[in-house]
Amino acid sequence: MLPGRTQEMSMFILSDLLRYSLTDGEHTVKLADLCVDPTAGDNPPVTNVLWRERSTGTLSLPWEAVRGIDPRRKRIRVESLAAGQPLADADLARAVLLKRDILDAMVVDLQSRRATRLNDLWLSLDEGQLRLDEADLGSLAILRRVTRGWLGRRSHDRVPWKYIEFLRGDPDEALAAQDFHERIARLPTGEIAQLLQPLPYLHAAEMVALLPERVAAKTMEAMTPERQLQVFEELPEERGAQLLSRMRPDLAADLLGYLEPAAAEKYLSHLRDAARVRILDLLHYPDNTAGGIMTNDIIITLADLYVGDIDDNLRERLKEPDFVNFIYLIDTPERARLQGVVSLREIVTARPDERLRDLMNPYLITIYVLESADVAARRVIDSQLVALPVVDDVGRILGAVTVDAAIARVAPSAWRAEAPRVFA
Repeated sequence: MLPGRTQEMSMFILSDLLRYSLTDGEHTVKLADLCVDPTAGDNPPVTNVLWRERSTGTLSLPWEAVRGIDPRRKRIRVESLAAGQPLADADLARAVLLKRDILDAMVVDLQSRRATRLNDLWLSLDEGQLRLDEADLGSLAILRRVTRGWLGRRSHDRVPWKYIEFLRGDPDEALAAQDFHERIARLPTGEIAQLLQPLPYLHAAEMVALLPERVAAKTMEAMTPERQLQVFEELPEERGAQLLSRMRPDLAADLLGYLEPAAAEKYLSHLRDAARVRILDLLHYPDNTAGGIMTNDIIITLADLYVGDIDDNLRERLKEPDFVNFIYLIDTPERARLQGVVSLREIVTARPDERLRDLMNPYLITIYVLESADVAARRVIDSQLVALPVVDDVGRILGAVTVDAAIARVAPSAWRAEAPRVFA
């Protein structure tokens, strides 16, 4: 511990600290901001103190140069202001600053599952290190700031920082700063989509841009079509293409259908051949047909294979689609006529020398690809099965209408976004 630092934990409010000065005993300047490392645990440390000078711009000292905090005189004592280093614009842009980036920002409170505005910050000084401790989300924090600390000091809406995700409101700026929202990524994707629903669309786009790719794609799938389009159009082009390739083909096709043709074509050009072909096949069918609501990301194999022959191939295919409950069996790769269906459980429990044709159920309810989407959805729901296969006029399998797609089709529009997704 450096000389002059206290061992007792003290609490400081950011709006108060921003009225403090920095002093080395000879010179005094006004504190401009505090820099933190948001990736360093549940209580991120303050890493630098910043101030501004007309001739040199923004200058910085590492927190290790701080000798103590004097609340009575509202001063932060440092070793030497002359040791301050000018911050380049690029470094300043990448930094996370408490006043510039976090105070008054939109945040997601994971403890109470809400999106709101951050009104102040509480920091703890423990063994000489100042750390971000709590987010103040209450209205009393606003009163405290307006009255310069005279009123509103007892806030009852303080949330530990480990439950907070802050948003800049600028996807490009957040990507450049390499922000990462690790905490929210642990939530179910449907819950993430619900949390993003009330946010301004730029803030929602920022969150989607920074989530891990798989989580972001599933979150997009769970959004309402309107919010999905708003968010997608604000994403960097490369990121948008990445998420499209991860989304279910039917939902990716729906999203591309909302875009201008030139924009849709541009995104399709970024996709791998297999993903592009699956989406293009779905785009051929009108929205009001079974083909328009089906998914073609299903597992198909030959009926005459033995269980032991498909193990390795099946393992690889199971990594790809969301819908893996059924495996559809066909006669030949060229004709691809549907012969029957076998469940994954039946294959796992069968002997290697058993033939798939002997395990399959040949008595199938099928949906014609140009059948009305509403009728097809009702048939899936009435069947009480998780999906029904979709075929053309010669019995060639083209895809399947899943129960979640069926529910989304027939449910009232206000409820569709909250409908559970079995395959997502």
